[in-house]
This record gives sequence, C-alpha cells and structure tokens, in this order.
Amino acid sequence: MITTNTWNTVRSTILLLCLLSLVVSCKKEDKPAAGGPRGGGPGGPATVDYAVATPQQFQRGIFATGNLLPNEVVDIRPERAGRLTRVAFREGTSVQKGALLAELDREELEAQLAKLRVNEQFAERELKRAKDLLEIDGIAQEEYDRLATNVSLIRADIRLTEVAIQKTRIFAPFSGRLGLREVSEGAYVSPSDRLVTIQQVNPMKLEFEVPERSIRDLKPGQKVRFQIEGLAQTFTAEVYALSTQVSQSTRTLTVRALAANPNGLLQPGNFARVDLVTSEQSDAILIPTDAIIPVLEGQQVMLMKNGKVTARLVETGTRKENTIVVESGIAPGDTIILSGLLMLKDGMPVVGGNQLDLQKPANL
Repeated sequence: MITTNTWNTVRSTILLLCLLSLVVSCKKEDKPAAGGPRGGGPGGPATVDYAVATPQQFQRGIFATGNLLPNEVVDIRPERAGRLTRVAFREGTSVQKGALLAELDREELEAQLAKLRVNEQFAERELKRAKDLLEIDGIAQEEYDRLATNVSLIRADIRLTEVAIQKTRIFAPFSGRLGLREVSEGAYVSPSDRLVTIQQVNPMKLEFEVPERSIRDLKPGQKVRFQIEGLAQTFTAEVYALSTQVSQSTRTLTVRALAANPNGLLQPGNFARVDLVTSEQSDAILIPTDAIIPVLEGQQVMLMKNGKVTARLVETGTRKENTIVVESGIAPGDTIILSGLLMLKDGMPVVGGNQLDLQKPANL
C-alpha cells in the first residue's frame, strides 16, 4: 500500500524531470541552424559581396549584321551582235583594267571600211577638181558644196565603221576578278548575252542596316569592326555613305563602308557581324546589371558607407550584356553592394565579403 508521503515524493520527482526537459529544449532552440544567412550573429552585420566603382575606357556603338559586296561589279556583254571568235581570258582569274577579254568576227566590217576608204579617195579627187573649176567659174558654188558634203558623209561613215570594229574587241572596264565563262567560242552573241562577270574585290563594300534611333550617331569616316563566319580575324572598314531614306518596313537606314582586302580573305556575299563605334568615354563607370534595383523613383543601387547600407538613386545609360553604364549617382571610389540586395535596407549594418573587380576593358 502506497502511503501519502510516498505518493508526494513520486509526484515531486516527475515535476522535476519535466522542468529539466523543458530547460534543455529551450537551450537547443537558442542555437542557430546550420547553413543560415551570412552574418555576425544575432543582430550583427550581414556579409555582402561588393565592388569599388572605378572609371574605365568605354566605347559606345552599334551592333548590326551585314553583307559584303564587291566594290564594283559588271556583267561583260558585247555592244554589238556577232560571232564570238576568241575568248582571251581564263575564268576565275584576276585581270587588269584594259585587258582584252574577247573578240567578235569583224571581217565584214573591215571590208566595209576598205570600200569606204576607196569612196573617200574618189570623192576627194572630185572635190579637188571642183575646187579648181570653181576658181575659174567653171562650176556653180552649189555643185562644189554638194561634193564637199559627200566627202564629209563618207568620212562620217568611215568613223562609224571604225567604232563598230573597235566594239568587236571587249576589254576589262576595271581591274578585278573574273567569274565563270558563260559562252563558248563560235557562238553567236548579242548585247543581251552575258559573257562573264567581273568584280572588284579590293576594296570590298560592307553594307548593313542600323535602327532609326541610331541615325544621329552616324557619319562618314567612322570606323567599323566586323567579323566573318569561319575567320577568327577582325577586319576594319570606314563608313563612306548613308542612305538618304529610312525604310518604312524595317525602320532602318542602310550604311555602306569600305574594307581593304589585299589578301582576298573577304568574299562577296559573306555574312558579317558589325561593331560600329559611335563615341568613346575615358571615365565611364560600369557596374553589373544585377546591382540595379527598380524603384518608384527610378533606379537605385545599394552602397556600403561606414559599415552601413546607403540607398542611392542613379541614372543609367548604355547597357551591355552583363554591365551597364552609370551616368550619375555613383562617384569613383564608391563601394557597390552586389549580393543580398532584396534583404538589405537603408541604414542596415553590413561588412564586406568577396570583392569583384570591375576594372576590365569594356567595348560595345
């Protein structure tokens, strides 16, 4: 039989054990969980990644795509109809300006020229006799004028025939590279038939389109960098002409530049990735785009000053792939916070963790 004293002792023991269990449980809850927010303990400053704003060289420009065109291109066609008697070129080769490319049959024209020269000699003799007779009033002035006119007409026919003979020989209009031959010797050709195409490929034209909003940044003489698919080399060109009208369908303006091609690496029709530099700035401040926070007043960044967070409104400019130019709001030497931005508030204590180096060459 359990006495009253014994029961009181058991109850006191149970209450003491419960109290000890409660104390131990409270102490466990006071310990921070592993993997929690970076900081210096309860109420301590947060640890953040940061970067120091540093002025650097920055080039503003326009990215575009374009095509390479020959500087000059002409379809070689005969100026008169006739039988092709000679092909004097090898397709795919380079020729100099004035080089003979082809010849047409000219036997009939040469025979006609010989006949006209005989007629000229006869007409000149008649004109000479008429002149002697005119001096002694042996013939009328009208007869002498008729003979003189006949001599002039024959000489004009001679000149026309000489020009026709010259047109039977076809020459290169400029120095360039020939394409593929499209006719054979012995074929009868006319001015509508193309014999071959000649292209001037040094220099080359680079043609590309720029958005309407960028027109004011363009002017002749600007330098253009571009790359060609399959070539690691970067080429340069110089803008020499701009279209006078914006395309209504694409809202773009056509720009042309000239690029030297002494080694023949560039080919007509190549696709080009164009980088047009419009201006340069030697003291630009660039920061990661992730550091920009949209707010009602515009945009802001979080700075670290004297161990505390300072919110600062900024104005931004040209944006690159991962960085953006800050036009105002940040001065050289300011410490920009780059991590934990959504958890930070103005005046909150922070300490610096990892530092990101922003001093890298930046080109657009």
